[in-house]
Amino acid sequence: MSTCQKLADMIGGVVVQATPVCVIMRLRDIDATILGRRTRSPLALPFMLSFEDNGLNLGESVVRQKEINPLMSALRKRGITVTAVHNHWLFDKPRLMYMHWENVTLDPVEFTRVSFEAAKEASLF
Repeated sequence: MSTCQKLADMIGGVVVQATPVCVIMRLRDIDATILGRRTRSPLALPFMLSFEDNGLNLGESVVRQKEINPLMSALRKRGITVTAVHNHWLFDKPRLMYMHWENVTLDPVEFTRVSFEAAKEASLF
C-alpha cells in the first residue's frame, strides 16, 4: 500500500492523485445546493490535504459559517497556519465557505493526524 493511500485511509478518504503530489480527499456530508440544485461535487464539499516532497503540506475544507471559528481555533492550537477563509460559489444554501491552511514543520502523517483531529474537534466529521 502506498504512503498516499495510508494517508487517505487516516481520514476515511480517497487518493485523488499520488504523483507528483499526494492529494487526498474526503467529502463532507452537507445537504447543499448551488443555484437551487443539489450538489455532491468534490469542488463544493471537499476536505482535502496535499503533501509535496519538499515538505509543503496544504489543507482545504468546505465549512459552514458556524464551523469557521471552531475549525480555525482547533487548527491554530495545533500549530497550523490558517491562510484564508472565503467563498467559492454564489447562490449556495447553506452558505458554504472554504478554509485553507499550511504547514512545513510536520511530516505528512502528523499533518494528516492534526488536521483531521481539528476537523473532528470542530464537528466537521
